[in-house]
Amino acid sequence: MMTAKISEIFLSYQGEGPLAGSRQLFVRFYGCNRSCVFCDTVPERYRSFTRNGLMEKILGFEDNYNELVLTGGEPLLFADFLQAFLKLFRTVRKKPVYLETNGTLPEELRKVIDHVDIIAMDFKLPSSTGDEDDPWWIHEEFAKEAVQKKLIVKAVITDKTTIDDVKQMTHIIVGLRGEPEVVLQPVTPVNEMAKEPDGEMLVFFKKHLEKSTNKEVLLLGQLHKRLGIR
Repeated sequence: MMTAKISEIFLSYQGEGPLAGSRQLFVRFYGCNRSCVFCDTVPERYRSFTRNGLMEKILGFEDNYNELVLTGGEPLLFADFLQAFLKLFRTVRKKPVYLETNGTLPEELRKVIDHVDIIAMDFKLPSSTGDEDDPWWIHEEFAKEAVQKKLIVKAVITDKTTIDDVKQMTHIIVGLRGEPEVVLQPVTPVNEMAKEPDGEMLVFFKKHLEKSTNKEVLLLGQLHKRLGIR
């Protein structure tokens, strides 16, 4: 029987991006295929759920939230499970499905995209993440699929983020059809490897993106961290 590793399920408020403040039900999946120096969600334990078991758990919560959020870790590591689960969820709850993803698994996205409504995709800028891998081609392939739905693209900005990485992200955004929303998120420091960027740097990156894409770019930190909630 197909199962997924889930570290927690909880009601809270969205802390990132243009939907910040929306009351949501979060399902946090365990495990990730990336390693970012600023990662602040590395759970130590998980439970294995079947699709029916997860649905039963979700139905135990009050129906007073706006969206179901699939987060992680990286939810798309469990794409086959999600495909089956979301078909079931759609028959029981008429809630938008909000997928938070690192934007590096386009084949897995294709399996579930018909069952999600909002995709919040991270651009993993190498100068920010500390990862030496080149993510650009896979981000481009992913974004071209994701733009079929409401797409929010986000990049975490640290004191080490370079304009060259911002330009690479800009190039991909310019090539997308549709109207993705763009967010630059100053890092919430979690260790010495990830420090807050200078304010002038953030504004410079914002202006560059806005001029190149002809889109409004939001500068938004992590609301839930400031409020001390999950």
